[in-house]
This record gives sequence, C-alpha cells and structure tokens, in this order.
Amino acid sequence: MTKNIKIYKLLTLWFLVLLLAIVISLFVGSTGITWKFENQLDWTIFYKLRVPRTLLALIAGMGLVLSGQVYQTILNNPLADSFTLGLASGATFGSALAVFLGVSIWFVPLFSIFFSLLTLIIVVLITETMVKTFHVATMILSGIFIGAFFSSALYILLLLKPNKVNSMVSYMFGSVSSAETITVEITGGVTLICIIFLFAMSHFIKIIQLGDDKAITLGVNVRVVSWCCLLIAAIMTAVIISFTGIIGFIGMIVPQVVRRVYKVSVRIQMILNLLIGGSLLLIADTVGRVIISPIQIPVGIVLSIIAIPIMMYLMITEQRKKEKG
Repeated sequence: MTKNIKIYKLLTLWFLVLLLAIVISLFVGSTGITWKFENQLDWTIFYKLRVPRTLLALIAGMGLVLSGQVYQTILNNPLADSFTLGLASGATFGSALAVFLGVSIWFVPLFSIFFSLLTLIIVVLITETMVKTFHVATMILSGIFIGAFFSSALYILLLLKPNKVNSMVSYMFGSVSSAETITVEITGGVTLICIIFLFAMSHFIKIIQLGDDKAITLGVNVRVVSWCCLLIAAIMTAVIISFTGIIGFIGMIVPQVVRRVYKVSVRIQMILNLLIGGSLLLIADTVGRVIISPIQIPVGIVLSIIAIPIMMYLMITEQRKKEKG
C-alpha cells in the first residue's frame, strides 16, 4: 500500500510539472500576452499560434519518449531510438519529399510513415545479411549509416529547390514553430491511437523484458509482439516527425533516466515517460523562444545542447558499472 501511495505521489508530481510547463508555454514567448486578453491581438496570438504550438510540442514529447522506451525495451539496448535506428532521418526525408513535390498536407505523414518503415526494413535486412544471428549493436550501426544517407538525400532536395529551403530546414533541426490546427489533429489522433495500443500490449512488453527464453516459456510469441510494438512506435514517430522534423536524443535519454531513477513497473514507466517527455519538450521549446528573443532557436537544437552532456554522463557511468561488475 505504501508503495502504491509513493507511485501516486510521483505521478501527481510530474502531472503538476506538466501542467506548469503547459501554462508557461501558452503565456511566455517573444510576444507577451496577459491572462485578461485585453485586445484582439492577444486572442489571435493565443489561439492561432500558442495553443497549436503547445499541443504539438506536448504530443511530440510524449510520443517520441514513449517510442524510445519501446525501442529500448524490445531491442534490449539503451542506445536504441528512432534517431539511432535511422527511422527519424527516413521519416524526415519522406516529409521533405512531400513538401518538395507539393502534395496535400494529408500525404505528408503518409510519405513519412512509408520511408520510416522502409528504413526499418532496410536496417533489419542489412543486419541479417551482416550477421547470422540478430545483433542489436549491428542494427544500430546500420541505422546510423542509413540515417546519414537520408540526411544527404534531404540536402540534395534543398539544393534542387532553394525556394522551399525555409520550410525544409525545420525538418533538419526539429521545430514546432509551424504548428497549425490541422497538424495537431493529425499528430494527436495518430499518437493517441498508438499510445492506446502500446498500453494494451504493456503486459507482453513486460514479459519480453524478462528475456526471450522466459517469454517463450510463458507462451508469448516474441517475434510477433516485438514487430507489432516496433511498427506501432515507428508509425507514431514518423507522423510526429513529419510535422516537427528530427528531434533527437529526447527519446533516448528520458527512458534511460526514468528506468534508472524510478524502479517501477513497465506501465508506470510508460506513464512517467509520457509526463516527463511532454514537460521536457514544452520547456525546451519555451527556452528556445525566449533565450535570444526575437530569434527562435529550434527545439531540436535546444534539446541537443541539454541532452548531449547528459548522454555522455550516462555512458561514462554505465561503463564504470560494467568495469566494477
């Protein structure tokens, strides 16, 4: 009972942090607005700019971090993430290609999903070709190579149509500044459905975490469940990235920190990742808006500056643990 109370207190704390981050994101920016909405301009800024941007940042933070947890749990590797597996670069290229071709906004996430899943298939095929048995380290290395290829292809698109540079550059650095109602509806709808599916499969994810042999003994089809989880996470990531661009590291670091700091069940970890991921991306976006106002720093850059030192610390401590063990 005491443990449950501690968990409820923990979840309540992070929920309040998330609410605070939402309020700050809505009312803090390069252009100040008041609670009273004294003129039409305040209303326009709030509803047309701040609300969609805040919601997109919230959705992106939650979706990317939860997908990062799924990748790391299923593949049993703390470095597994849409960024290191190349899925983010593939999805970004797909989105930029849709912009390059001038197709309807409804086709942007479809292009993104297609190239994200194509990247996943290519990475798996390369991995199985290189080694006889499935090896996660080889998979991540293949993902980095494929990601670099798609990043180069994206730059070629920029060279071919310089007039579309501004709309495509955000895909390279990650930004929520172009949020609109339609983008929030698309990303929000898909992300919500994917989150529901992943929570429904959390029991199987918990069993897989025990190891393949144990999971098979308990009657879980590890291959089918793993592929289902990876595909759902890839689709969720692709749709988010199709409108935000590459937002790296957040999906890699937050799940690691949650797993190390809080010794709780997989489902509670998923809830914590949703709350912390949403809070962190909202705070990072707000910082990017105000730190050198009126110039806005893309949220992907802000997160990289914050995350890289943390990542180095985690890698050093992990290596020391292995040496002591």
